[in-house]
Amino acid sequence: MIGNDPLLDYIAKSHRQSFTMAESSCTWNGVLPTRQHTTVTYSTKVFLGGVPWEMSEECLMAIFRPLGVVRIEWPGKENRSSRPRGCAYLIFNEEDQVRKLLEICDVRMDDGKQKYFYRKEAEVIPWIEADSTYIKPTMQNLDPMTTVFVGALHGKLTAEGLATIMDELFDGVIYAAIDVDKNKYPMGAGRVTFDNTKSYVKAVRAAFVEIKTPKFKKKIQIDPYLEDHLCSTCNIQHGPYFCREITCFKYYCRTCWLGRHSLDPHFRHHNPMSRNSKSQTLVGIGPAATTPNIYPGLHR
Repeated sequence: MIGNDPLLDYIAKSHRQSFTMAESSCTWNGVLPTRQHTTVTYSTKVFLGGVPWEMSEECLMAIFRPLGVVRIEWPGKENRSSRPRGCAYLIFNEEDQVRKLLEICDVRMDDGKQKYFYRKEAEVIPWIEADSTYIKPTMQNLDPMTTVFVGALHGKLTAEGLATIMDELFDGVIYAAIDVDKNKYPMGAGRVTFDNTKSYVKAVRAAFVEIKTPKFKKKIQIDPYLEDHLCSTCNIQHGPYFCREITCFKYYCRTCWLGRHSLDPHFRHHNPMSRNSKSQTLVGIGPAATTPNIYPGLHR
């Protein structure tokens, strides 16, 4: 079997990093839907905003330890030389601890939504597990070949909100999911499935969408959802490279990629996308899922 090409892997990573600097091709303006839940289950991980800059991890632990076992996680700490200021994650052992925390918070209404504040200043933002998945009632099977990966999602964007945005822009959305970590808390990425190829291609070609809501503004990134796949040209070798250009839009093995893109001057400007099969990661984007199932929340 022919292995990956180190140069093509490097090009894929470099292109991904430069690609994120591109301008948005379209903009969505609107108010996100408020999802009604009959029953609520919370993630055991909670976002805490408005944390005083001088507050230490030990002090935070002491404040919330009466609720039970808790640990502190600083957002983006692995990418910084010093810990972030002003916010933190509280990670509890049990969901009941989250409920107890919300019970002792001040509740304020904002556009019909409840906001929780601890000691009047620190905002507590829980995540409802059901907000990770949206499924439109349909008899149509979900197809990975019409599924896109969406990155750089805002932490307050639910699956239904993501589905609403993508459906209004591109039409045909039947499924959306927010990728979550082991605490079932959003990881900043997700995927959307369309019921037709035209909408899927339109979304991929858009690449970047600017989202503007009364609460936040965010540029999200759209890519084809890559699977382990045979080369679309030879149908023999593993196809680790994908070309998102519409004139190609196929998986390639190393030999077939070089045969098409190195020899023909019309295709030399195309850049490969690649997927790390072992870590379930799209190169340069982040985790595609915490489980091999690309359709979490769907039971068939």
